[in-house]
Amino acid sequence: MSALEKFGVDIFTEHNIFERIAVGKPFRPENPAFIFIKSGTIKLRQHFSDLEVSANMFMVTDPQTIYEVVGVTDDFQSRMVSYKREFISALSLKFNRLITYRYFRQQMNKGVPFPEDEMEVVWKSVNFLKYILDSETEMLYKKEMVEHLFSVFCYQMAGIISKEDNSSMNQMSRQEEIVFVFLTDLAEYHLTERTVEFYAERQSITTRHLSTVVKTITGKSASQIIALIVINEAKVLLNSSSKPVSEVSSILGFSDQYSFSHFFKKHLEVSPTQYRHQFES
Repeated sequence: MSALEKFGVDIFTEHNIFERIAVGKPFRPENPAFIFIKSGTIKLRQHFSDLEVSANMFMVTDPQTIYEVVGVTDDFQSRMVSYKREFISALSLKFNRLITYRYFRQQMNKGVPFPEDEMEVVWKSVNFLKYILDSETEMLYKKEMVEHLFSVFCYQMAGIISKEDNSSMNQMSRQEEIVFVFLTDLAEYHLTERTVEFYAERQSITTRHLSTVVKTITGKSASQIIALIVINEAKVLLNSSSKPVSEVSSILGFSDQYSFSHFFKKHLEVSPTQYRHQFES
């Protein structure tokens, strides 16, 4: 049984992180995670943009987003703290969870610069947690130690956020807020709702206004982003399962396999079956 299953948290390094993060094809993480980069660079593609995370930066990933590793430098050194939501929810943390949650939702899928001295402290904290998790020595209170050490990590991150809160949280413009809500709604409803009108109505704004704002902030139209989310979802289902194309099309909410295949080929210029064959050994 893995530490993630047994304790609700696990730490991955540059040596085994790619057992959790697929390379060369889209993937969806099973659990939320913090990824810290101490040296080197990792390039990721997430939904509709490319992201580069380098030394003294961290990023937050979540299971609602689909990623693809584009490249990793030879000097890449990292720690990934992966945890189950129910594990962190059960901890008696005394900081303002709402502020923390809002901050991480704002920073989600972005590389966030980290002061080098603070990175060093968090790095040591994470390494000690990893040491306890990996230890094969019988420990009477191992579960409690893991909970407390993970709480220490959470307080460290919350402390950093509290310093950033006034400068970072209050800088979200109205346009950025609209895009933030649009992407959050899209992650939840994309399997059943694919019209720009639906997402505009969710925010009580016009379709034209939503489209203009999304284009201004992301460089892509709202309809393009909706299509990209669905395409990425299709990619993951096609390359991570043996489900028939007809079943994949049903999961994605298409009326039939033909509609799905037409949609897929329109955006990728290959059929779902041809795409799947690329990953067959």
